[in-house]
Amino acid sequence: MANINPEAQSESREAVKLISCLVNSEKVQKELLQALYDEQQITRANSINCRGYASLFEARAKAGSLPQAHFSYLIEVLVSQSKADALFDFIFHKAGLDKPGAGIVFMEKLFGASDFSLPDEILKEK
Repeated sequence: MANINPEAQSESREAVKLISCLVNSEKVQKELLQALYDEQQITRANSINCRGYASLFEARAKAGSLPQAHFSYLIEVLVSQSKADALFDFIFHKAGLDKPGAGIVFMEKLFGASDFSLPDEILKEK
């Protein structure tokens, strides 16, 4: 087993935050990811398709029946701690989260992250 130097390990890590945004629209999800890339040069983002029930839909369900499940999209963005607050505001406004039922965004501090980049030859996915 190799010895790991804690000092060398801390040099390769940066203070980062994870911003998670749950949106209820595929269109908003695609537009937000594109805006993160184009306008904010964010390359560390991920989108996960989710399926679930919203509490407002449950309140409107008929007695004795469950509401229909709907698709949501969880977008996760890894960003340096120094840029996190500004990016959080950008995501909030770009995704229209000031409207009821549009989604939610939250942020948490991570211990660290390793820097990783893809080769320049790889084309941007559509």
